[in-house]
Amino acid sequence: MFIGEGMNAKCSIKNQKRQTGAVLVVGLIMLLIMTLLGITTMHTSVIEEHMSGNLRDKQLAFQAAESAVRDAEDFIESIVSTAAMDGTGGLYGTGDTEPDFTDTWDDSNSRVYSGSLGGVNTPARYRVKMIGEFGEAAGAINIGRYGELKAQEGVTAFLITVRGTGGSDNSVVYVRSYYGRRISG
Repeated sequence: MFIGEGMNAKCSIKNQKRQTGAVLVVGLIMLLIMTLLGITTMHTSVIEEHMSGNLRDKQLAFQAAESAVRDAEDFIESIVSTAAMDGTGGLYGTGDTEPDFTDTWDDSNSRVYSGSLGGVNTPARYRVKMIGEFGEAAGAINIGRYGELKAQEGVTAFLITVRGTGGSDNSVVYVRSYYGRRISG
């Protein structure tokens, strides 16, 4: 055995003891950082899932409302007179005050969408308010000042207000539409 070999072995053992503690601390810090990154990524993923679910719910509510608008238009096309516009059951005449759209929507103040739409929790409801009759004598049919065409005689204009919900009743969409048609008689 050489004289210098024993001393080097003792020195390297001392250095090895000091380095073992540092490696442990650095390893724990790296593990903590990786854990925090993993938790943050999971949290972001969960938030994105909630956002996409809410967007889907809002789209379902909008589709339900649009379907109810078409249903209300079909109803208007089916009536032969405006006598039913008496202020009950979601049908309002020119002199009737339409309820606030944020009020409760029930059978006394609205009509239920007659079709069905998958994934929707509560069927859409609508209200129809007769605005009045427009024609050549009254000037243009510009409902809400839109367009420049003259109306034909006897076009009755209606305001349709619809409330649609999505997969839950927390997603609500309100849609308003104007509709006009000639009612003979």
